[in-house]
Amino acid sequence: MKKFLFTILLSCTTLLFSSHKADEGMFPLSEMKNIDLKKAGLRMEPLDLYNPNGTSLVDAIVRVGGCTGSFISNDGLMVTNHHCAFGFVAAMSTVQNNYIRDGFLAKDKSQEAQAKGLVCKITASYADVSDQVLMGTQSTNDPTIRLQIIANNIKKITDTENKANPNLQCEISEMFTGKSYVLFRYQLLKDVRVVYVPARSIGEYGGEKDNWVWPRHSGDFAFLRAYVAPDGSAAEYSINNVPFKPKRFLKINLKGINENDFVFILGYPGRTFRNQPAAFYKYHENYMLKYVSDLYDWQINKMEELGRGNDSLQIKYAGKIKSLANTTKNYKGKLQGFRRVGLTDKKFAEEKEMQKFIEADPTLNKQFGKVVPEINSLYNELIDNAPRNLFFDYIYSVAPTLQMAAVIDNYKRSFEQIKSEKEENNFLRVQVPKLKINFQRLYAQMDPSIEIPGILKMFNDAHAYNNNNKIAAVEEFYKKYPSEEARKNILEKLYAKTKLSDKKYMLKILADSADEFAEMKDGLVKLCANINVEMNYFDEIDSKRNGKLNALLASYADAKSAFKQKQFIPDANATLRFTYGFVRGYFPNDGEYNKPFTTLKGVIEKEDGADYELLQVIKDLYAARDFGQFMHPTLNDLPINFLYNLDTTGGNSGSPVLDADGSLVGVNFDRAYTATINDYAWNEAYSRSVAVDIRYVLWTLQKVAHATNILSELNIN
Repeated sequence: MKKFLFTILLSCTTLLFSSHKADEGMFPLSEMKNIDLKKAGLRMEPLDLYNPNGTSLVDAIVRVGGCTGSFISNDGLMVTNHHCAFGFVAAMSTVQNNYIRDGFLAKDKSQEAQAKGLVCKITASYADVSDQVLMGTQSTNDPTIRLQIIANNIKKITDTENKANPNLQCEISEMFTGKSYVLFRYQLLKDVRVVYVPARSIGEYGGEKDNWVWPRHSGDFAFLRAYVAPDGSAAEYSINNVPFKPKRFLKINLKGINENDFVFILGYPGRTFRNQPAAFYKYHENYMLKYVSDLYDWQINKMEELGRGNDSLQIKYAGKIKSLANTTKNYKGKLQGFRRVGLTDKKFAEEKEMQKFIEADPTLNKQFGKVVPEINSLYNELIDNAPRNLFFDYIYSVAPTLQMAAVIDNYKRSFEQIKSEKEENNFLRVQVPKLKINFQRLYAQMDPSIEIPGILKMFNDAHAYNNNNKIAAVEEFYKKYPSEEARKNILEKLYAKTKLSDKKYMLKILADSADEFAEMKDGLVKLCANINVEMNYFDEIDSKRNGKLNALLASYADAKSAFKQKQFIPDANATLRFTYGFVRGYFPNDGEYNKPFTTLKGVIEKEDGADYELLQVIKDLYAARDFGQFMHPTLNDLPINFLYNLDTTGGNSGSPVLDADGSLVGVNFDRAYTATINDYAWNEAYSRSVAVDIRYVLWTLQKVAHATNILSELNIN
């Protein structure tokens, strides 16, 4: 409840792929040698695309927070999405300098603004560490101990690697649950600055109305620059830092692409769930997706209500609303996809056939016969308590102040167990820095005006749960404060009296007095103590269940491979991957065809001064048909966005779309509504991703922003 792709040949579990594109198209780069890319349409040499022993196109790809970006100059200039830079622009904005609305342009490097908190990563190297991670797990049948062994092994390996590579960040990624693990070493870029972000009416044209929708007319792009210390090492922001020099940067194809052209993407897709069992799909379709989308809708509506007529609050809430709206619409699209495809039923039908296949073979039955039934049994337990579990998952997310109170309560519980001065010193040495980081994050999010209604909403929902899902802390709260007014009043009093929102005081007692911190008496901490008693109890149950699932899912992958007579691509997990395909339209609904390109004509036609607000300069340029060298010769217009059948998901935002020669032709930023189901299943018929055409990017720089410094750096006249 609490909450690549470089991969390698995994010894006896080697992943083998045919030369034809599989349903799962997020390919590990190490397996590209098994794909006939020349036959598919690639014109560049595959070794120049990915060279494990030298410099290649992969070195131009960078992870930008939770998105992807790419280097496009020798001075660390990166292109990514407007929505990936949005939060940093919001943090820079004020009522007087509203960069969200008006955009931001640094005319030279001295004007570039710090993207506070943004850390970028470049994959430096990787290694299979499956044997080391799983070492010792064979000696126990206890699922909780097995998970602890894995966690301890991962920590030991990463600690050793980080000490051996002080200039890198080393992480271990699980490729198949409970089965295979890869160590990644990342070069970090800690000083990243905003160079150019277009006005919101360009970068977010159509707003939430057009999100996950085609036809699309959005200029969803932004430019950032990475800086390092003068000696080339990673360094925090400093005026003495110098632009980063990437090993490789992308060339731009000014002529762009056409329908049916071969294209590919290198990026860091976030998370997919295609190798999960049918019961996992059932839980997501029937419970998790709807719960989260409904909760986020409520939060969005509340923030819009509070911000109405208040420019300051609108700026404050803009980034949060955008993030929540993106997720809730995505989840609704997923739910539509589940129903439309009948995905859960298909998964169960497939598992039923797999079970028959296994039971018909004595050897397989002995090895795998109980795997699916045991998985279903564990998920039935989870599903029976889904409302209660989801409450515990999200109660603190709606209220950062309450989350801080919960953290303090758990700290106090741990502190009370300390029995010696040495143990106390070790505890404080580890916990205090973590708490400081956590507190800094939470202080930036605290807002009683949205938190108190959020707590009341979630408590009201929980009070209506059936007896199997009742939460004692909520019921006690309702018994003590039976009316809505009484509950609201007591929360307002607790928030008014709490010292948790006093940043200076909290950090001081944390640093100066562990005893005072541990003995802190606060009404919100007391409220969270009651919630935590239950949450921690059920977390232990969840931990045991997750331990069992971890071992079972490793066997599930082997059973599925035996049934299908093939191996599978690991689910996306925010590590670098390759996907390829073609610029192509599609039929989203019966009798409805979507062409693969949109143009400036469509931008003009959509304008209504509200949802589709348009800068006058763009209207003037269109009236004069001033497209410069960026006009599409076939469309006889300026191309804005285009569709392609590549396999993408969250995290691919900002990924470069590259042509057959490896030149930049677009920046990936979205999927069509029918493709939101990609996280669970990909299909060429309905999976379409969306990019902003590089010609629109360059036209905007030249004709709208007059960003001559950026164009000069890109060698574009």
